[in-house]
Amino acid sequence: MRVFESLPQSVRQRRTGFAFAVAWHARAVTLARALAFMAVPMALMGVSTEAIAQEASSQDIAQARQLGQQAQAAYDTANYTESEKLWFAASKLYAQAPTLTLGLARAQAKLGKFFAAQESYAKLIREWSSNATAPQPFKDAVEVAKSEVVTVSAKVASVTLSIDGPAATSASVTLDGQPVPSFALGLKRPVDPGFHKVAATADGYKPLETTFSVSEGGAAIVALKMDKPGAPLAGITVVAPGPTLRPRPDAKDKRSSNKTLALVAFGVGGAGLLVGGVAGVIALGKASDLKSKCDADKACPSGEQDNVDSYKSMGTLSTIGFVVAGVGAVAGAVLWFTAPKEREAVAATARRYTTFSSRGITVSPYFGGTAAGVSGGF
Repeated sequence: MRVFESLPQSVRQRRTGFAFAVAWHARAVTLARALAFMAVPMALMGVSTEAIAQEASSQDIAQARQLGQQAQAAYDTANYTESEKLWFAASKLYAQAPTLTLGLARAQAKLGKFFAAQESYAKLIREWSSNATAPQPFKDAVEVAKSEVVTVSAKVASVTLSIDGPAATSASVTLDGQPVPSFALGLKRPVDPGFHKVAATADGYKPLETTFSVSEGGAAIVALKMDKPGAPLAGITVVAPGPTLRPRPDAKDKRSSNKTLALVAFGVGGAGLLVGGVAGVIALGKASDLKSKCDADKACPSGEQDNVDSYKSMGTLSTIGFVVAGVGAVAGAVLWFTAPKEREAVAATARRYTTFSSRGITVSPYFGGTAAGVSGGF
């Protein structure tokens, strides 16, 4: 102590600050170790950070219980929109009840929000699977979630967004109004099946906006090319699996089918006419022979019975042939003259292939192999 007091004032101040820093460093290390030690049992218990951050009050729990009952009643009456809203509010009021999150996931799945439902299931499973002390209803909710999430996940679709050209480095892209980070471009991004809107802007380039559709579990590819003002029209390419853009039978196909059937009917009628004519000639010959051998009452010798039977058979066959010829002719005429006109077929084809619409953009789909695509400009 005397040695310390004998040191100059500046030296004593430096040594005192150093000792103070060492002491606080030791305290910080001790505190960090304590927090790390506390984090381990909390993680093992499956306690979520959301639950730790805000403990639900008795009023919150009571309201969450009421909302859960109302949400289940709405779900049972197929009012899934109202059910989702109530389940969401209940799960936020009392985050420590996985049964509320399970109800939310089910309502989201019924609304076709498969990605949101998948995330709700995953949150439930992640936070409660390792909680060995959870009540039995909570454990049951985890097992149900593990079973149902498989079906929901299979319905989640994806889209790969990309921008070609120099604008790719500076463009801002949104998907259904939500920003898409630049590092996510060119990679699969989960989306719900159905229609979606993509927009892109960049300094010095014309803004771009388009839509695309994707089926359950499908994968779409949207490639955008942005141009500067005054440049030639840019292209948009949208590619999706066959189920998304499978063509329907159109008027042109129907026109071709009708005329084919008309030709078949004419052919059947012609065959009937030929058979009826040949059989009629044979029947007339038989009648001429029998006339000279039978009396006025048409009584013929017993030896001519075979010729009489043959005459009757040929007459019947001739009648049937002429009936078939008449039916074939009428059917062929109806099919031929009721086939859609060429202009109607072209218009129907154009309507069928108008799959995507966007501001100032013309899109023309194409189909081939196992894929379907769309190219266009604006």
